[in-house]
Order: sequence, then C-alpha cells, then structure tokens
Amino acid sequence: MSNKHRGISMIEVMVAVLVLAIGLLGVAGMQTLSMQQTHGADQRSVAVLHLQTIADEIRSEKTMSAADISAWKSKLKKDLGDDADLKIESKTVGGYREATITASWAGRASRWDQVGADEGAPNLSEQSFQLIVRYVP
Repeated sequence: MSNKHRGISMIEVMVAVLVLAIGLLGVAGMQTLSMQQTHGADQRSVAVLHLQTIADEIRSEKTMSAADISAWKSKLKKDLGDDADLKIESKTVGGYREATITASWAGRASRWDQVGADEGAPNLSEQSFQLIVRYVP
C-alpha cells in the first residue's frame, strides 16, 4: 500500500514564516539606517548653504559687524539646533583679507559612533564644516 503525502506540513510553514520574518527585520533595520543617514546629509546641506550665504555677504559687504554675526548665529541655531555654533576668524594675508567660517553642530549619535573609542576620543556625532573666504577689503 502506497501512502502519498500531499500539501505542506506545519513545520515547513513555520520555517517559511521564520525566514520571512528575519528578512523583514533586516529590511526594517536598513530603512532606519537610511533615514538616519538622510537626516545627517540634510543637516550638512543646510550648513553648507548657510556658510555659502555668509561668504557671499562677507564678499559683498567687505565687513562683518557684531549684529551680522549674531543674526547668522541665530539663523544657524534655528536650522541646526540649539547646540549649533558659528565661528568667524578674519585676518589680513598679503593684499587681501581671509575669513575662516566654521559651523559646528551635534548630529544624531548612534551606538556605532563610540564602538572601539577610548576615553578622551573625539565624539563622532559632532559635525563641523569650514569655509575659507578671501576678499579684497
């Protein structure tokens, strides 16, 4: 007598569901990482736009008043968070002026930022961007 089994067993269904669940968890993890990276790229783009705007204003006005710097700082803080900072250092080099504009802010910290980092190591979640502008006074 021949006994033929037809259909799928409960164990086969459970294994298929387990494989599907692991795959979906991987996709969800990649989506989360992608969203974090997109947010970081957005912050860097905003910082670059701010520094380019400041550089253009310095080139066109040839001066930097305390009120201008304060206004630029408040705009940067509004867009990048309260921990954002703006530093502008200006010096004369030869026949022209050189301004170094630095924007810094705290990005979103992840658990991977400090993997393998020793005490006193730099915080990898801190971001900064620097632009050097040369202009004739």
